[in-house]
Amino acid sequence: MPLNRKIIDIHAHILPGVDDGARTMEEACLLLEQAIDQGAIAVVATPHGGGRSGPKPYELQRLAGQVQQEMSRRHPKFRIFLGQELYYHEGLLEQLAAGEALTMAGSRYVLVEFDPSVPYSLLYRGLRSLYAAAYQPILAHVERYQCLRREENLLEVLAGGCLLQMNYGGLAGSRWNSETRWRRNQVLAGRVHFLGTDMHREDFRPPRMEGALDWMDRHVEWKEQKRMTGGNAYQMLVDAKNRRDTNGVHAKYTKG
Repeated sequence: MPLNRKIIDIHAHILPGVDDGARTMEEACLLLEQAIDQGAIAVVATPHGGGRSGPKPYELQRLAGQVQQEMSRRHPKFRIFLGQELYYHEGLLEQLAAGEALTMAGSRYVLVEFDPSVPYSLLYRGLRSLYAAAYQPILAHVERYQCLRREENLLEVLAGGCLLQMNYGGLAGSRWNSETRWRRNQVLAGRVHFLGTDMHREDFRPPRMEGALDWMDRHVEWKEQKRMTGGNAYQMLVDAKNRRDTNGVHAKYTKG
């Protein structure tokens, strides 16, 4: 496995007690320490959002700050940013405009999810509405949407300006598994812009990146690996830097 990985994980449910992710501060920190052991230097916390219930953005900011404070005590250089994984609905643009739903780290990027069985027409219309409103949509865990298994649909989404996030866990496994082959083929075709852990809890989807990284070391050029594991996420944080201070990720990501 190549050394000096600088992974920025853009999909992580590590704010304690707000959704189906980490239940306690200690569990959140243990999950993050597992990610650090595999090369993570930063994470965007992405609690579920998009509905009318749940914690308010100021409450999420407070929790993110508390996790950052605890992680800074253990790993002083590790950085946590705040976004949300937003479930698409017709009122989402209004929530974003009102600050009731969060973009990624204060950037124009929006991590958005749909029901896995969503009709393609609805998925495409939702993504295009975000793009038309000057947001940059990132489709969360692209491997889940059955409508995108049709090649023409996937290519149209890409041509429409959407970026795609895939979970690391989807790349590990046997090459004889059709699901694993499809996911790997998308990576090899250069269609995946971000890899994320989608970490939740110690007993449900912990941050396991090593299987995917081992496979990529054998089949994917280092430059492409860096693009998916950190480079594109870094550009997202550069976009956010015009709106907020990114507190040192620039130096840490570009050094070496």
